Amino acid sequence: MATPVYGKQYIRFAETAFVPANLPLTAFSLVEITAGAATEPPSIEFASGTATFGVLQQDMPAVDAERAVTMPRLGTVATSGLLLVRADSGALPTQGIGLMTDGSGAATSSGTPVTVNGTQPTVRQLVQIGGIDHVLVSFA
Repeated sequence: MATPVYGKQYIRFAETAFVPANLPLTAFSLVEITAGAATEPPSIEFASGTATFGVLQQDMPAVDAERAVTMPRLGTVATSGLLLVRADSGALPTQGIGLMTDGSGAATSSGTPVTVNGTQPTVRQLVQIGGIDHVLVSFA
């Protein structure tokens, strides 16, 4: 059985985050932290730019309230390393530029600059996996 090859991605650090039940999130999307209790893991949503938390590592569809409980779900967010980020196929970023997002968690050639811990990550390479455009981005 053939499976996608994600061998170019290198995750140095990852954290766990709550994913709201009514919010569908796509794998390899940029996410940011939303307000939450200090004693719980952070809640996340698509990054609109500025202070980005990291890259969500799995698809998180919205919970169907008729078929499943609506308790918080946990997602893995890579926060450091050479990370895959899904890209906007209509406006692919170029290698060597600072990472920008279109507001739906995808990398784009023009949009809002992304910052992580006060620095802008750099697009290192464009890759296509399973017909879907991604970029490899260096997160410190």
